[in-house]
Amino acid sequence: MLRLRGLALATFTVALGALCVRAQEVDVKAVVRKAIEAHGGEKDLGKFHAGTSKYKGTMHILNQKADISAENHFQKPDKFRSAMTLNVAGQMVDVVTVYDGTKFWVSAAGNTMEVNDEKTLKEVREGLQIEGGGLVEILKEPYELAAIGEVKVKDRDTIGIRASKKGQRDVNYYFDKKNHLLAKIEMRATDQTTKQEVNQEKFILDYQDKGGLKVAKHVVILNDGNPFMDIEITEIQVMEKLDDSFFAKP
Repeated sequence: MLRLRGLALATFTVALGALCVRAQEVDVKAVVRKAIEAHGGEKDLGKFHAGTSKYKGTMHILNQKADISAENHFQKPDKFRSAMTLNVAGQMVDVVTVYDGTKFWVSAAGNTMEVNDEKTLKEVREGLQIEGGGLVEILKEPYELAAIGEVKVKDRDTIGIRASKKGQRDVNYYFDKKNHLLAKIEMRATDQTTKQEVNQEKFILDYQDKGGLKVAKHVVILNDGNPFMDIEITEIQVMEKLDDSFFAKP
């Protein structure tokens, strides 16, 4: 009798644990769904696959602070172009980077080089998957979601969720408990200036309305807790598609 009672208790404990796991999973997905609605809704988020943006601010490169201005173009899931001007100690430097889904080019001072290093290409592809995937995608397979808990982000109360996908670094998303907007993204990344892996935190400090969507206006990025970028997005357009000519070799 005691053995049967013990077995029944153990079975009940396992079942209760399974129910708790299921409840936690539902809660995690509910948090992401609220965030999707806060950012504009699944329909509009899924409609716009391309866009352009202009921004200005500062960047820290090898212990030097540079003023920057840039114009970016992107096309989901795997194309981008960035044209950036840096003012480093009074010297102006123009840098263009392009990835067309297969090839990656860097152009500086009028010289263009194709980057074939597989580690760098993997970093580019993974970064585009994360940036381009968005909140709608992490609700789908093969992503798995787990709760991190409640965390303070810049004096805001947030709920943290970890998104995991085989072959890709985990990404932590922190959502504001009041307005459900994304307050921070955290992941491991490679600092392209030092080639060292760092813990990268991207804080979205302010939003703007565009085409029915809530998009970032002020972004601060830290690498291992140190300043990396502080930018203000001055112009942004969202659209369904960009012409492939934007992603030609510079």
